[in-house]
Amino acid sequence: MEDDMTRLELLTLLLSLKALLESDNKDKALELINAVISEAKRKDSAE
Repeated sequence: MEDDMTRLELLTLLLSLKALLESDNKDKALELINAVISEAKRKDSAE
């Protein structure tokens, strides 16, 4: 099974981040970015 993000998932993530930043919710945007980075590192080290 493919674990990489699809284009639709990436678009959804980017739109969510954009909405958070436009609503001055920078802390939540940063939290989401950090979660995605952590997940990417976890999956990368598992291979």
